Order: sequence, then C-alpha cells, then structure tokens
Amino acid sequence: MKYHSPCNLSAGVGLAIIICSAVFLLSCTGKAVTEAPPPKIEPPKPPPTMSFWLGSPERNFYGTGPWKDGQLKIVWEVKTGFISGRFHKDPWGGTSWPGQPSVEGDFVYFPSADGNTYCIRRDDGSVVWKFQAKDSMKATPVIVGDRIIDSGLDHHVYCLNKKDGTLIWDYETGFEVDGSVVVVDDKLYFGGEDHSLYCLTLADGKLVYKIPDVGSIEGSITYKDGRIYVSTEQFYLYCFNAADGKVIWKSLIGADSDSTPAVAGGLVYTAAEDGVVRAYNQEDGKLAWQYTTEGGHYGRGSESIGIWASPIFSDGKIYIGASDGYLHCLSADKGELIWRFKARGPIWGTAPVIDGRVVFGDKAGWIHMLSAEDGKEISEIKIGDNINSTPAVLDGKIYIGAFNGHLYCLEPDLSIPEPSPTVAPVIRKRRR
Repeated sequence: MKYHSPCNLSAGVGLAIIICSAVFLLSCTGKAVTEAPPPKIEPPKPPPTMSFWLGSPERNFYGTGPWKDGQLKIVWEVKTGFISGRFHKDPWGGTSWPGQPSVEGDFVYFPSADGNTYCIRRDDGSVVWKFQAKDSMKATPVIVGDRIIDSGLDHHVYCLNKKDGTLIWDYETGFEVDGSVVVVDDKLYFGGEDHSLYCLTLADGKLVYKIPDVGSIEGSITYKDGRIYVSTEQFYLYCFNAADGKVIWKSLIGADSDSTPAVAGGLVYTAAEDGVVRAYNQEDGKLAWQYTTEGGHYGRGSESIGIWASPIFSDGKIYIGASDGYLHCLSADKGELIWRFKARGPIWGTAPVIDGRVVFGDKAGWIHMLSAEDGKEISEIKIGDNINSTPAVLDGKIYIGAFNGHLYCLEPDLSIPEPSPTVAPVIRKRRR
C-alpha cells in the first residue's frame, strides 16, 4: 500500500476546499472569482493660479483661501518707481486702475505705472526681472505657458518670456490698451481705446482680424462659450462671435462703461459712469434690470457718482463698488439691494469674493475685508493714499498695489489686536 504523508494529505484537502469554494461561487454568481482591482489613484491636480484678469477668460475665478483668523497685516511690500507723462502731470507709481497682479507658482507678476512689468517672488517680494515699456503699464499680465502678455499706455501689446522677461513679440495698436487680453485656443483677444476689437495669434502676434468703429474699449473683455462680451465708452454693450468678430447683438448702456462684463445664469452684468448697474439677457441683449447707486443718474457720468469697478457674481449675488463710497451687494436675478457697506473713500477697484469674504481697496488707501453674507467688516488696514487697483488672492494671501508706488502682500494674523469697530455696513430692504 502506498504511503501518503500527513503534509501531502493536508495539502490535497486544502486544495480541494479551495476548488470547491471557487466552483460554488462561480455557480452562485455566474462570474469567475478574481482579485479586486487596485484602487484608482487620481493624479494630483495642478495648483490654482491667477493667470488672467479675474482669474479666467470667463472672468469668474476670484482666488483661493483658506483664510487665517485675525486682522490684516502687511507681510512684505516692494517699492516701484514713478513716471510723469502726457496724461499724468503729477508722478504716477504703483498699480493703477485696473492693475490686478497675476500669481503662479512662486512668482507674482504685475503692471506698474512706472512703465515696467515686474516679476517678483511670492515669499519676500524680491524682484526677479522687470520689462521696461515706453509708458505706464496698466493691464493685468496674462500667463500662458512660458509667456506673459501685457499692455498699457504706449499703444503696444507685449509678449514676454516668463522666465526672464525678454521680448518675444509686440503688436502696435492705434492707442492705449488698458484692458487685459483673453487667450483661448492659441488666439489672443482684446479691445483698444482706438475703438477696435482685435484678434491676434499667440505664437507670433500676427493679426487675425480687427473690428473697427466699435467704440473706445478701456476695460477688459469677457470670453464665454465662443462669444466675446465688452462694454464701450460710446454707451454700448456688445456681444461678438469670437471666431470672426461679427456682432451678435449690441445694447445701449446709456453712459461710458469701463466695466468688464460678468456672465452668469443667462444674464450679462455691467456698470457705467452714470452710477448704474445693469443686467442684460445673454441671448438677445434685452435689459433685464438696472440698479442705481447713490447719486447715480442715467446718462450723466462723473467721477463723483460713476462706477469704474467690474461686477462680481458669487452665490447668486452681485458685488460692486462705486464712487459713492459704498460696496453694494445685489440679488443677481432682480438687482435688489441686499446690503451695502460704507468704505472710507470712493471704490474704483473690483471686489472679488473668496471663501465667503469680500476684499477690496478704496481711494482713501484702505483695504477692507467683509463677510460676503451680510457685509459686516472683518478687518481693514491702511496701506497707501489711493488704491484704484484690484486684489489678487491665492492661498489666503492678498496681493495689491497702491498709488504710492508699492505692491503689498497681506494676510490675516491673530497676533494683530482687533480694533474697535469704526465703520459699519448699512442694511436696507431689498429694492429695485
């Protein structure tokens, strides 16, 4: 008789059990038993960047938190130069309207009234490079791959090497280009104060088309779903087909408008120098509603009553500052006032909303941080004599310039004592 060792016997019994179990599972499920697939590992998402005016071609990315607790403090500041020219008898310095910095990786890029586009380090504000133009630079630098696009008062659009600021190409227009460009699918779109809408190739700055006689365009254009939306000095809001520059519709605003339109929820929002905020139907340009700020008057514009800021859409609300010194929060669907906050001076810069907080500067030189929900002030700090520009916010840090020639980095800090409240929001019933 053949002898079987206990080990061989045990192994055979174990194998039989495994086979029977597999057969049982197969008969019950109708599927072969296989090992579970390995867990799917998502590749890390690239860090957010502020690479356009208001963050994107759609002008709807306002920055990122998280916010620290505490009062605002200056982390660092960098001093730029000053310039005098044909439009500024008194020297200009720092960032002027609209002048929002761009932020990517370890670097901040910003236009300066001294005629330079700067690249500085985010951690300490030290200058990496600067590009000298012929007059003040005003537009937000656009970051596209290894390139920077910027423009200003000297009639030129410049394409620079992001690494060292050397010139790749430049395109000369007929007058100033204050607004920031949009780049989509290797095409570059912008408006000029020579009354024209432009489309260039990103690669070499060659003209694709130029639409003349549109009206002077001082603000930035908005691109959404193949359409371009832009306000003009000649009282009109336009909607263009981006592919060929043909007009889809145009609507009368009633006053000079420098605002960048906001497009959301089927409406196009803009504002004008008569102190009126307006919303239009996105498809046909028909007026949906309008809201008049304090002192505003249809068709009559002035620095004392006008709006130079751009509307911000967030969570069903519109946020916008005005020369009346108030930051207004409106319902986006009807234009009814939800709350308004009285700043220390007129508000020309745009007020982005990030993680439930509104951040903006005023012409008295103060930076304000409010609750987006009810307009209550969280913190304020004086950094200069005049702030016309718009803050860029990334990772809970604020980058903004003032007319004193400085660019600042700020953030909240618990070690800063909370001041006694001196300015409070004014809450009113909703109205048209």
